[in-house]
Amino acid sequence: MEQFNGMVLYDYHVVAFLELLRQRYTGCNPRGLMLSRDKVLTKQLLAWHRVPTPAFQYFPFGRRFHEPRRVMFPLFVKSATEDASLGIAQASIVDDMQSLRERVEFIHEQVQSDAIVEEYIDGREFYIGVMGNARLTTFPAWEMTSARCRSCRLVSRRARSSGTASISKNTASRQAPHWT
Repeated sequence: MEQFNGMVLYDYHVVAFLELLRQRYTGCNPRGLMLSRDKVLTKQLLAWHRVPTPAFQYFPFGRRFHEPRRVMFPLFVKSATEDASLGIAQASIVDDMQSLRERVEFIHEQVQSDAIVEEYIDGREFYIGVMGNARLTTFPAWEMTSARCRSCRLVSRRARSSGTASISKNTASRQAPHWT
């Protein structure tokens, strides 16, 4: 996990500093890091460009929980700003209003951040590397799986950090599609 002085929110400042010094680095530029950190802004930008994403609601840190009026369960609750699956567990997928309230409060109290709640889309989890600026190159898709829990609805932070989750490239039984 990228961070500076123990703060993950400072990662894009380090890259901006490197750019000011005209130092070479690999990875995303400061704008890209900042946008990827803010899931709400990212979803708004994607919507503006007509890229479909699951419907979402934003629950700001420090404010009381208000039940959303129109909601379609199941929902996926996570931090609006953290990465590396911080705060994500099997309990992040909620099927009723009480569970939604409890998980939003958990994100607020334990992660100390805003919460974003999205429609849960059941399916497989893929990672696709993209490199370039004016001309983009995509790399083969890799799939995140959990050997310990095949029936789980997601791969939790615990599974990712304990080594029970793995990324597999084009496994014979679960061939990853190729995007171009």
